[in-house]
Amino acid sequence: MKHRQLTVVAAAALAFSLVSGCAVADDGYGYYMSRHPNIEAADFNAEQAIERMRAAQRANGFDMGGHAGRAIGLLQEARAEMQASAEAATR
Repeated sequence: MKHRQLTVVAAAALAFSLVSGCAVADDGYGYYMSRHPNIEAADFNAEQAIERMRAAQRANGFDMGGHAGRAIGLLQEARAEMQASAEAATR
């Protein structure tokens, strides 16, 4: 009986350590952005614009002459630059 209890406790400890490790893991994105609220707000607005453009594509049957797709690509590129600027300003 004690061996079974020990196994259950060990399995629970392993599960908790995996969950806590995932919760703590961060790619640095949130860290840098949280230190620069203006850049974080601009990034949020760009993310919202991407979502709106995708909604516009769906509403128009994806027939926008490729312009919506290009706009989304440029917004994604802008978000990457915002991240880079937040990282550079933090270091």
